[in-house]
Amino acid sequence: MEKEAHPQKPQALERRLATIMMADVSGYSRMVGENEERTIETLRGHRQIFDELLAQHRGRVFNTAGDAILAEFPSAVEAVRCATEIQTALRTRNDHLPEDQRMWFRIGINLGDVIVQGSDLLGDGVNVAARIQTVAEPGGICVSGSVFDQIQNKLSLQFRQLGEKSFKNIAQPVRTFSLDMEGAPVPRTAAARAGLRKRGLAVAAALIVLVALGVGYWQYRERDARLAEEARAAEAQRKAEQEQVAAASAQKEAKLAAELQASKDALAQAEASKRKAEQDRAAAEAAQREARLQAELRSAKEAQQRAEQERKVAADEAARTAAAAKAAEAKAAETRVAAKAAAPAGDSASRPGAAAAGKGAGGQDGTYLGRMCSTAADGSPRCWQVALQVQKGSASGTWISRITNTPAHVQGTIAADGSVSMTADSFKQNGDPLSGKLNGNWTDNAITVTGNWSNGFPLSGNWTRAR
Repeated sequence: MEKEAHPQKPQALERRLATIMMADVSGYSRMVGENEERTIETLRGHRQIFDELLAQHRGRVFNTAGDAILAEFPSAVEAVRCATEIQTALRTRNDHLPEDQRMWFRIGINLGDVIVQGSDLLGDGVNVAARIQTVAEPGGICVSGSVFDQIQNKLSLQFRQLGEKSFKNIAQPVRTFSLDMEGAPVPRTAAARAGLRKRGLAVAAALIVLVALGVGYWQYRERDARLAEEARAAEAQRKAEQEQVAAASAQKEAKLAAELQASKDALAQAEASKRKAEQDRAAAEAAQREARLQAELRSAKEAQQRAEQERKVAADEAARTAAAAKAAEAKAAETRVAAKAAAPAGDSASRPGAAAAGKGAGGQDGTYLGRMCSTAADGSPRCWQVALQVQKGSASGTWISRITNTPAHVQGTIAADGSVSMTADSFKQNGDPLSGKLNGNWTDNAITVTGNWSNGFPLSGNWTRAR
């Protein structure tokens, strides 16, 4: 019989407390825009340092997206220690690179509750680490209050309080601390470097003008007042120009930072939408599997009910056949008794050879009760009742198939020497026709045959003539 299948329950979400490190390259989009291949090569070298130090401190990388790295640590102390070693190693590597090729990471660390889903870390603990990272200086490290509370008496590091900061999509303000990297150089943007060059040129020009004014003062004392006024006006104009350049540079940098943040937010939203779609698809597939299993369960129950009905019908038919056979046998016995009484003493029926002759040519006639057996696909035996009618060497029987609920047949011949040859016709599990062959013997009012179905499964039959 087929085993009932039970739908699987959806797997529960895995939650745990973990220390999360989020790292991101400062000015990565600008560097890619200036020289894409060089930037990717530099990032690859930095990532090797990241991966080696993460492995040493039992960190596990969960996700990378472009220049961003998300890692998990079992210990807040190990996470902060790993971050400081990473920034120190990257600072040494940057010292061997030209200034415009140096790549600086911002690192944020938070201790909080997270959800593990495959190769992803999700939850508010990850979001806080990502937001803290944005306020870290390039080449610097920021930690949340939960991390600071765990390490303040365990590591000899200096921290600067940044106070409680409010971040986008974070419900509560977060206590934030910045790690003092002992004079780590803070990289300057291209715009800042350009502003410095312009201010240097302006200072040099101012010095030249002052020298010229001094010489002119001594040479042209009478023009002192006018030249001084012109110098003051020129200085005021230069200061105004410098302030204008600085304001434009700051505005441009703020715009780029806003665009970068918007791009990161859009990427995070797209990832969240993708995960939501995958979850919805998985839920829909689970619902479909459950519906299919329910349908199969109903079909199995209906098939079991039909088989039980068929068994009852076959049992009733066998009972009726047995009763009819007994009545026929009783009538035949009365007939034989009457014939024997009426036959003369020298009749051939009273001779010793008459019983042997009765084995063939009608000697086996009558109703035989018994059953046929085979083997199911799972290896379990399966038997069903079949009443066999034998008349003048021909045998036939009928039963109701459990598969199609239609009649199936067995028929054959019994030779004078008692050998029996039969064929059977039934149906496969999918409803296709199925045939079988059997051979055996008739002995002492009993028929025994064995054989196989056409699909190779064994088939047998045993019957005894009703009295």
